[in-house]
Amino acid sequence: MENKGERALLPDLLRGFAIVLVVLGHCIQEGSGEAYRAGQQYFDDRLYQFIYSFHMPLFMMISGYLGWRGIAGADGRSGRIRLLKKRAASLLIPVFAWTALDYARILIVNGLRGEPQPEALVFVYFYNALNNLWFLWAVWWCFLVVLVMHHFLRDSIVIYVLGFLALFVIPDGLGLGAYKYMLPYFLFGYYVHDHIQRTGGKADGMPKAWTVGLLGLVFAGLFLCYDRDSFIYLTGYKLIGKPMGRQLWIDLYRLLVGFAGSLFFVLLWQYIAICIRRINGTGRIKIRCGVLQKLGAHSMGIYILSGYILVFLIHRLDFIDHPSYVWNIFEAAVVLAMSLCGTIFLGKIPVLKRLVGK
Repeated sequence: MENKGERALLPDLLRGFAIVLVVLGHCIQEGSGEAYRAGQQYFDDRLYQFIYSFHMPLFMMISGYLGWRGIAGADGRSGRIRLLKKRAASLLIPVFAWTALDYARILIVNGLRGEPQPEALVFVYFYNALNNLWFLWAVWWCFLVVLVMHHFLRDSIVIYVLGFLALFVIPDGLGLGAYKYMLPYFLFGYYVHDHIQRTGGKADGMPKAWTVGLLGLVFAGLFLCYDRDSFIYLTGYKLIGKPMGRQLWIDLYRLLVGFAGSLFFVLLWQYIAICIRRINGTGRIKIRCGVLQKLGAHSMGIYILSGYILVFLIHRLDFIDHPSYVWNIFEAAVVLAMSLCGTIFLGKIPVLKRLVGK
C-alpha cells in the first residue's frame, strides 16, 4: 500500500471485494422472502455466516491501516481539531443527514395518513441517529479512541490491554457491542502501518504462497465452528449477566475467526495485485480491475445507499418465498450498480456530496 501504483490498486481491491460481500450478505438477509426474513433464518445460512465471519473486520482493519497517517500526522492542537472536523464531516454528517431525511419521510407519511406523530421528536431523532449506519459509528469511535491514545497516552500497550479487558464488562447498548468487537481490528491495521513506518519495512512485497495457503486453512478450520451464537447481533459482547465461560469463548472465537479471515484475504488480494502489476509491467497484456476498484473507491457511499435501496426497493419487490443464491446475486448486482451510480451522482453535487461521505 506504500508503493504509489500499489496504493491505487490494493486498498480499492480489498474494499471493493468487501463491499460486494456486504451487499450480498444484506441481499441474502432482506431479499429471500418475507418468511425467511421474519424468522431470521439467514443466521443459519452458511454463505451468510461465511460473509459475516470476516467482512466487517476486514473493512475495519483497512480503516485502521489507512487511518494511521491522519492520526500520526495530526501535529498540535490545531492539527487534531482539523482532523476531528474532517472525520466528523465524512462519518457523522451522513448519519445525521440520512436519519433526518428518513425522519422527515415518516412525519410526512404519518401526516398524510392522519396518524399521530411520535412524541419527544428530538429524542426519537437522536436515538434513531445513534442506531443508524452502525459501521460509520464504529469507525468514528475507534478513530477517537486511537487518536486520544496516540496523542495523550503515547499508544500505551498496557492501557490498551486494560481497556480490552474492560470491554467485557461495559454494556452493549446503542451498538456498543459491535463497536467493541471492531476496535481490535482497527488497532491491528493501525499498528501494522505504524510498525512499517518505524522499521522502514515494505507493505507491497509478494507474500509467500505457503503463508497465504496456511492462513486459508486456519480460517477454514475456524469457520467450521461458526454458528448462530457467533453473530455479535445475537450474543453481544459483555460477560455480565451471561454464562461467562460460554460467552468468553464466543467473544474470543469471534475475534480469532475474524482475524484469520481478514488476514487471509488481505494477503490473497495482495498476492493477486502484485501478480497483476507484474503482468501489466510486461506490456504484453493489460489486466484491469476497473469495476472492483470503482466499487472500492466509493465503498462508503455504496454502504450508505445500499441499505436504503434494500429497504425501499428489494423489500417491496420480493418475488420469491424461499432462499435462492442466484436471485440474491442478481439482487446484489442491481443494488451495487444503483448504489455506485447514486454515489457518483451525489458526489458531484457540492451541497449533497456529504450524504455519501465525500
